[in-house]
Amino acid sequence: MIHIQIFDDHATFISPAIHTDRHKHHALEVIVSMGHEIQIADAFGNTFTSQAAVVLPDQLHQTITTGEAAFIFIEPESDLANTILTAFKPTQSVQSIEGRISEADIKTFTEGSIPPTFTKTIKSLNLIDDRIQTATDFIRSHITTHEFSLEILAEIACLSTSRFTHLFKAQVGIPIRPFILWCRMRVAVTSVLSGMTLTQAAHEAGFSDTAHLSRTFMDMFGVNPSTVLKQ
Repeated sequence: MIHIQIFDDHATFISPAIHTDRHKHHALEVIVSMGHEIQIADAFGNTFTSQAAVVLPDQLHQTITTGEAAFIFIEPESDLANTILTAFKPTQSVQSIEGRISEADIKTFTEGSIPPTFTKTIKSLNLIDDRIQTATDFIRSHITTHEFSLEILAEIACLSTSRFTHLFKAQVGIPIRPFILWCRMRVAVTSVLSGMTLTQAAHEAGFSDTAHLSRTFMDMFGVNPSTVLKQ
């Protein structure tokens, strides 16, 4: 049975066997399976099989699971993401962490929770510039009420548009528009889980229509939203 929960800094998706198309999203992803294999391929076609893996943000990948698995999508700017990156120090875009995670933690992950060992607050290794943080906070808090122009966001950050564009990508890892799209997707998924139809959720999140939402979901997660959000 599919189970989805959304929290402030992460979301959990527990699913039976699933085969995704190649996709990428802005989250740091941890994938864990209890007693089953996970097959993951990176952007270059390199494939490995593991019981637990981490996928860095904004990296093209494909996932095949043979049984129930937990997918944990973590906001990459969060302290939780920094904690996990510090714990595993991944050197590749898609990397196995099997053998570096205890059976107890695997069980906690597959139940849709973050193990307590990963929730200890640590000092961020890569603090985002305060000006960019102000802009990302504004986007997240106004995502359902605003259309965001580059000029407005640059003004909020007290930067020129060219400097803001460059610094945003350097600090966040992706350009402004994909980041806004990621924030809209989070709203859309939350809206569907609260009882809205895909059409209503698309409107609530600022997508042009349901087709736009579906295409974006496929690009980000490699599956059609109707197969995972309406069961």
